[in-house]
Amino acid sequence: MLEDFLPLVTKPARYINSEINSIHKDLANVTTRVCLLFPDTYEVGMSHLGLRILYHLLNSRKDTACERVFSPWTDYEEQLRASGRPLTSLESNLPLSAFDIIGITLQYELSYANVLTALTLGNIPLRSSDRNESHPVVVAGGPCAVNPMPLSDFIDAFFIGEAEESLHEIVELKQSHADRGSFLHALAERDGWYVPALGKTIVRRRIVKHLDSALYPDRPILPLMKPVHDRATVEIARGCIRGCRYCQAGIIYRPYRERSSGTIENLLHKSLRCTGYEELSLAALSTGDYSAIQNLMQSLLGRYGDERVSISLPSLRIGTLTPDMIQAIAGVRKTGFTLAPEAGTERLRRVINKPLSEADLMASAETIFSSGWKVLKLYFMIGLPTETDEDLDGISALVRNILALGKRVTKRPVQLNISISTFVPKPHTPFQWFGQMPKQETRRKQSYLAKRLKRKGIFLNRQSAETSVLEAALSRGDHALGKVIERAVQLGCRFDGWTECFDFSRWTTAFNAFGLKPEEYAERRYAPDELLPWDHIRTGVTKEFLQREYRRALSAEITENCRVRCEECGMGCNDGGVPEFGRSAREDRGQRTTDHDVVYPGAPEKQNKSVIHHLPARIRMKYVKTGRLRFLSHLDLITVFQRAVVRAGIPVTFTEGYNPHPRIAFGPALPVGVESVAEYLDMEAGSLVDLPKATGDLNAELPQGMKILEARVISRNTSSLSASIGRYTYRAEVPDRYGSNLMDRIRIFMDAPSLFVEKKGKRKDIKPFIEAIAPAHGEEHPVLEITVQDRNGSSVRPFDVIEKLFAVGPGESSLFRITRTAVQAKAGTRLIDPMDTGHERA
Repeated sequence: MLEDFLPLVTKPARYINSEINSIHKDLANVTTRVCLLFPDTYEVGMSHLGLRILYHLLNSRKDTACERVFSPWTDYEEQLRASGRPLTSLESNLPLSAFDIIGITLQYELSYANVLTALTLGNIPLRSSDRNESHPVVVAGGPCAVNPMPLSDFIDAFFIGEAEESLHEIVELKQSHADRGSFLHALAERDGWYVPALGKTIVRRRIVKHLDSALYPDRPILPLMKPVHDRATVEIARGCIRGCRYCQAGIIYRPYRERSSGTIENLLHKSLRCTGYEELSLAALSTGDYSAIQNLMQSLLGRYGDERVSISLPSLRIGTLTPDMIQAIAGVRKTGFTLAPEAGTERLRRVINKPLSEADLMASAETIFSSGWKVLKLYFMIGLPTETDEDLDGISALVRNILALGKRVTKRPVQLNISISTFVPKPHTPFQWFGQMPKQETRRKQSYLAKRLKRKGIFLNRQSAETSVLEAALSRGDHALGKVIERAVQLGCRFDGWTECFDFSRWTTAFNAFGLKPEEYAERRYAPDELLPWDHIRTGVTKEFLQREYRRALSAEITENCRVRCEECGMGCNDGGVPEFGRSAREDRGQRTTDHDVVYPGAPEKQNKSVIHHLPARIRMKYVKTGRLRFLSHLDLITVFQRAVVRAGIPVTFTEGYNPHPRIAFGPALPVGVESVAEYLDMEAGSLVDLPKATGDLNAELPQGMKILEARVISRNTSSLSASIGRYTYRAEVPDRYGSNLMDRIRIFMDAPSLFVEKKGKRKDIKPFIEAIAPAHGEEHPVLEITVQDRNGSSVRPFDVIEKLFAVGPGESSLFRITRTAVQAKAGTRLIDPMDTGHERA
């Protein structure tokens, strides 16, 4: 990404590229250059486990460099278009058009507009038919690729299946086929590859047979800004033994396979050591179905519980929850709890093949509340096949009963966050033949529920009816939708999964331009024997099985899970564990990791070497924050530092309570975009440490742009940094066009009786805060030194001073490169350097 744009955009940390564990190769020394495109923001894309796996796998090859690019937010896109410069990769700023292969993740249908936008910004011809030998080959995979037709005009080749199975193959085929045409023909001859230009052929999904031996990142990239899912994650199982009839993932990730508990523990240990994460996550479509889940949980809690590392189980099926499991999770940290009944009545839950009784639901909720949770999230779906208003009444009754139960168990008010989504029929599921209910009916049902759930303690979140219609249309679309998507992009559609960006009227205009309507695709009901646009894609589950499940849904008949009885879905497995597809983790019950001497993710061997004697210590550090890290927010900076402390093995103490965090207190926040060579923090260590060694260890773990300059032990009764610091000096580099008549400008400014700025509707006179402004001497270009002081607990931003001094707006003031060069703390009537406050040298 381009650094000169960063002062001008929101959330510039999306683009700063200084992450821990990212890989930067010399592109001149590799044969193949691949760029992975995730068509959403950085914080969404870096939460995607599949992207991390592909990045790690490709970069494990010496002959290949793999880099990343994420959809730039609309303000960054505007800067790109205005400058005429192309979209570039994160690692090396290489234009997308200079790569050999662009690999696109199709995770969500509402990101299709972003796919086309990124290709255009990368100077890659939009349509595959317009590309030649000078252009990258554009491939795409992910769950949405099981219906490739809407994007078939724009993608050179779709991969159907699990990409670990094909990545080495695609690189080797690219290296052995010099021209574009022969490369695509070679792909098309392999299972899993669909090349639209060569016509529709039967494509069979590729599957990773042995999950335990599949390559997995043991040094995951640690984002500097907070992603959506901010934790160490290991996929413990793939596929699902259940058969929820609306669920596409439960079909397209069959058969069920598990990693051994020993492998899981070793992967988690490595991830925690090299990241410093305070939370680990066991990822699966249904975590509770992992056959060794109880023993795995006990082992992880025994290993990390005392070190305040919490455990997240993001996909717990209600029927698999046990009181022991819930209480074990509660014992470390309350990370939130979510239940997904999906439907309000037992009858409708049988229709969708999720046979849960109300007694089961209430028992799980009671255990959750009695274990200390006061907030519970519940997921429901409306518009499911055969749904009636009685089923909606079941939702409202169930929610009210859980609310009453929570109050009774906790003896205090509780909060229920209710999420209501609209059923979207997905390809390759038993419900693919059903249509979506009309959006008018969606709104009626949403209002119906809103009236019945309007009471204290219940918070209702409803999905936009129009969003659901578009998702269904794109999900079930055919080749004709390609021109609609292209027109929508021309009309300005971007980030359609984001409420603030979604504009259904633009999509309606795009559909109308070709005589089409999104509702026709979303609401259409297919006959079970009708040819579907995606029928040439074979997931391994037979159409006969899906048709049988369709008929069973109409009669509310349950299909047992794979461990109870094999229903012969077509995958040819038994309990997901025949040798062809990977051993069941049942064989690993009770297995513990062999790395018994390692008990803490923060490298305890470093801790032992650093300790001098067991006395608590308060340490003050001075550090710098420069370069691209000036665009990191204060909250993200805190997280980066806390995790670096853990990785460095410094024995910092923790706060008490449900969400313990390291006792590290930072000085006054630095405005985003401002550099500093004089930042400070206080840290409380559980024992006196060897400061030179600890400083060196910590600097080795900090990202480029942060460095500890000095560290001292201070008295425990020394005033906090936030309470004592009150004077700041800044150095501001003035762009040449503002450099004339500086002295006159400063004199007029300082003679003004008041200088009001307005922020968020409030006016503030900043004049009393300004102590001095003067040109710096001996500089080649104009530079100002600005000194300000806090007043009555309030402060002033240097950008406010610049905007008033030069009569510019926030966009222009951000072009002044500002550095905080000094801060001073109050010591009685004196102002001193914070490092000189109540210290003794270690």
